[in-house]
Amino acid sequence: MTTTPTQAVHWDLHYDIHLGATWSRFMDGLRDRKILANVCPSCDRVFVPPQAYCESCFERTDRWVELPPEGSLEVFTVAWHGFRGGPTPPYAIGGIRLDGASTLLMHWVIGLDFTEPTTLLAQLPAGSRVRAVWAPQRTGQILDIAHFEPDRD
Repeated sequence: MTTTPTQAVHWDLHYDIHLGATWSRFMDGLRDRKILANVCPSCDRVFVPPQAYCESCFERTDRWVELPPEGSLEVFTVAWHGFRGGPTPPYAIGGIRLDGASTLLMHWVIGLDFTEPTTLLAQLPAGSRVRAVWAPQRTGQILDIAHFEPDRD
C-alpha cells in the first residue's frame, strides 16, 4: 500500500495591496462614516462596493453617490469554525443590499442567538432590515463598519 506523503506548511504573509482610485475613494468614505457607491451611466446600476466599470455595460462608473447605512439582509451564512485573524465563531456573514444599491455588500451580521441553529432563519429572515455599526476608530478599511445589526426601530 502506497500512501501520499503530506507536509505541514505555515505561511505568515504580510503584503500591501494597491487599492486604485475607485477602492481608495470608497475606503476614504468609510473613514468619514460614509458609504460611497458608484453608478453606471448606461444602466443606472448602483455598485457597493464600487466598481471602476459596469460588469454588464462595460461603461466607466464615474458618478458617485452616498448610500444610507441601512438596508435589507438578503442572505446569510454561519461560520461555525474560525480562522486566524477572524472573529470568534460562530458568527454570521450576510449579503446586505443597502437602500439604493443594486449589488450586495458582504459583511458580518450580529444579533443572532446561535444556541439553537434551527431557529436562525426565523430570527433574521431574508428581507430583514439591518444597519451598519461604525467602529469607534476608523482607518479607511472595510472594518470601519464594525458589523451590521438588526434594525429593530
